[in-house]
Amino acid sequence: MKSIYQIILVFVFIISTGSSCEKKEVNVLLQDMASFDRAFIPVLFYVRHGEMDNARKSVFFLNHTWKRFNEKYKNLNPENDNWGEAFRMADAWLSDAYTSIDASSPEDTYIFLDHVRYQMVELREQNNFEYFLDDVWEFEARLDLVEEVAVDQMLCLLDYCEFEYLVADMNDAWEVVEPTIVDVELFGLDGKKIKELNYNESKLKSALREFNLAVEEADGENLAVTAAFLRVAYLDYLSSYGDFISSKSYFASL
Repeated sequence: MKSIYQIILVFVFIISTGSSCEKKEVNVLLQDMASFDRAFIPVLFYVRHGEMDNARKSVFFLNHTWKRFNEKYKNLNPENDNWGEAFRMADAWLSDAYTSIDASSPEDTYIFLDHVRYQMVELREQNNFEYFLDDVWEFEARLDLVEEVAVDQMLCLLDYCEFEYLVADMNDAWEVVEPTIVDVELFGLDGKKIKELNYNESKLKSALREFNLAVEEADGENLAVTAAFLRVAYLDYLSSYGDFISSKSYFASL
């Protein structure tokens, strides 16, 4: 008969092995999520710049990456209705985005692409997956709101303190992103891409400082200008995580 000590050792081994396998599966899933976002970002980048011809070309690599990701994971958790629904909705939103790109409508396309992001963010939140880009997406959402108000000619009708609160929320979101050590393997960042990321992050921080200074001075005209620079700096920063090379080469191979 086994001693109690031996039984405990066997039990601990089983638990630790199970936890290790589960962690490995989560890591593979996050790696594939990152691969999808690396294909997603070039399309988003071009749409935000209104470069619909480039967005149209980048769609092919995005669609290829999404199909592989969707087929691999959509039925992974059949007992969870929210899991399957997230993949179904993301697939539908992507289809709508492709249609809007063909119609050269950047505004509508961005809305659909944003819905796709929301589905994936919500999926990770529901399953407690920690994923760096979710913090970046949160910063972008707050930046969008601040920019919308900053360039509004009716800003004078808004209580300025309310606007300052929005700016503070945006800065708080950046404070979450900035100190994070990025997993370079997860996002395929080689030495050249890391330098690019560091340079673009530096530009973004500089643009943030200029914008915050304009907020302190309450200069409406300068707010609009610095907000526009901030938007461009953010998109350049975001582009560092995108796989533009594969996006272009995949289209060229068709």
